[in-house]
Amino acid sequence: MAKKQFKIGEYAIGGIISINITGKVIQVKALDYFTKKEISSSTELSTDEEARRKLDEYLNYLTSYYYAEKILEWVESKITLK
Repeated sequence: MAKKQFKIGEYAIGGIISINITGKVIQVKALDYFTKKEISSSTELSTDEEARRKLDEYLNYLTSYYYAEKILEWVESKITLK
């Protein structure tokens, strides 16, 4: 199990992107910077054929390309995506 919060600020919807990896499940949440309330979320399975593309697309929706790539690098260091 791996968990990390990326406090990006004004470059992300809500300001915080939280990643929680449990087994083969990857959960991504956009949280409000001040209240920590969930604004948006997505869940993917690492065994899904298009898991990387779906995560990349969702992260690019939440934040800039630069931060989306940094988050994906961290996710791929913890779990293997197809």
